[in-house]
Amino acid sequence: MMIHILPGLIMFSITLIFVTMFFIPITKFKQKNELVSFYWVGVWMFLALIAAFSGAAETLGLFRYDVALTSDALLAALSLCFVIFVVFGWFRLSFKAMKSGITLWLSKRA
Repeated sequence: MMIHILPGLIMFSITLIFVTMFFIPITKFKQKNELVSFYWVGVWMFLALIAAFSGAAETLGLFRYDVALTSDALLAALSLCFVIFVVFGWFRLSFKAMKSGITLWLSKRA
């Protein structure tokens, strides 16, 4: 009986270790700017969620549950949301930096 559970338990342990490792940058490297901190935490949380969902799907697959359609749909949606979050954050931070640079340049000219 234990021979059927062992691969799933190993996969669950590996998933738990990897997901926990994604929280290390959140706790160890604090950002001074609130906006940068928001995106810093958001990126690492999305990566942790993607690792958790994919690990959970593989773990359930090793326990012989048919979760292929549901897990594929959830991972595709989560991956798309991650890309949208990163691109939106990149645009927002870039425009904030440009605005700050232009404001500084204009204040020095005056």
